[in-house]
Amino acid sequence: MVKSDVKDVKSEIRELLKEKGVKPTVHRVEILEYLSKTYSHPSADDIYEHFVKEQRLSVLSRATVYNTLRALAEAGLVKVIITPDAIRYDFAKENHHHFYCTQCKKIYDVELNVELPNISKVDGHEVRNVQLALVGVCKSCLNR
Repeated sequence: MVKSDVKDVKSEIRELLKEKGVKPTVHRVEILEYLSKTYSHPSADDIYEHFVKEQRLSVLSRATVYNTLRALAEAGLVKVIITPDAIRYDFAKENHHHFYCTQCKKIYDVELNVELPNISKVDGHEVRNVQLALVGVCKSCLNR
């Protein structure tokens, strides 16, 4: 990727953050850009380790990563995926669902034509998000 393309992507991310009412700090821009380019559905610790390894952000703490992810999720820019082994994150792009493999622990994006129910309350609880998560064994693990 050429340097001008990187600037364009960062500009788009900054604008997206502003549209959602989120201050476009360096950490928020970098983390959202990373999530927009990865399909691995990383945990907060995975994201932290990525930036430490790449040495792209000179000052970064785990707390900053967690706080950034919470702000991005509250703004609807990031989906929170709850799995048995970790909480994972996904850039909130087109509507899609997830398949979680119980053997390799990977999460796959899946396209399903399924209408999720519009539930706002259940047993006195306020519902803020409804997700469809399929759990099983992926084709790679089945073929081993």
